[in-house]
Amino acid sequence: MESELPTLEDQFFAFSKFRNSKSDGSTITLYQSDYWLRQANILEDRRLTMTDTGIIWHKYIFTHLTFVAWSAMLQELCETKGFDLDDVCVQLVSCGLPGTVHVFIPQYRLFFDTYKSKNALINVKTKEQFY
Repeated sequence: MESELPTLEDQFFAFSKFRNSKSDGSTITLYQSDYWLRQANILEDRRLTMTDTGIIWHKYIFTHLTFVAWSAMLQELCETKGFDLDDVCVQLVSCGLPGTVHVFIPQYRLFFDTYKSKNALINVKTKEQFY
């Protein structure tokens, strides 16, 4: 017996409840949407970034989007970045349920933990080194 892929609406419902036990599954947040795009390997910080999704998301003014509004946002995102909407939908449907695949979410504070000053990166000779 072959397992059928869920529909886009089923995946929307599952990801809208991800990390939010009080959600009824009718709306999704930007974090949940980005997590879904990242799990589907669409959001990979090269062709599509969290900034890109955030800019388009905030055109809709709301912090939570319904499936219809989210679908319109996804279509606008695909048009803006030159993605094929059908291919993106297939990836979103076939990526699995939330939490079943390890998703690396970059923590930008790591940049500051490993920060090195410009002088440490470049071998700068000071006057004391010449004497």
